[in-house]
Amino acid sequence: MGKKTVTLLATAALASITLIGQANATPAHDTAPAAARAAEPGILADQIRYAPFTLNHNESLSSDTATLVMQSDGNLVVYDEFNRARWASRTVGKGWTTRFQEDGNLVVYTRSGRPAWASGTAGHPGSRLVVQDDGNVVIYDGSRAVWATGTDH
Repeated sequence: MGKKTVTLLATAALASITLIGQANATPAHDTAPAAARAAEPGILADQIRYAPFTLNHNESLSSDTATLVMQSDGNLVVYDEFNRARWASRTVGKGWTTRFQEDGNLVVYTRSGRPAWASGTAGHPGSRLVVQDDGNVVIYDGSRAVWATGTDH
């Protein structure tokens, strides 16, 4: 092989390695605006759940700026993107699981199955629970909000 061919092959190999590395690289943080990410196919910023849905200990739903967590201490809490608690059910030591019921009510239940806290939204079957990208957690009946944590920011 001539020197020119070896140089050409080496350059091609380096270019391939660089391209493979770039394709596998994960950005340190996503700088695209939330609206742009939400518009991409397969990517949702808001987290939407329809009943029935259950959150057990240490399970959560998250958007870009809010996380709804059923903590192991029994408290249902909304955290912001800086991990600051913004809302809580105040069920520490009581709550065991949280259920978004088919009647539209979000309920924290004790280990024995008794309600410890409820959103008071029974009577709204077909509702959806949304952890929104604005930081708010909302129960919607159609297009109408019937309950919210008031944690939008």
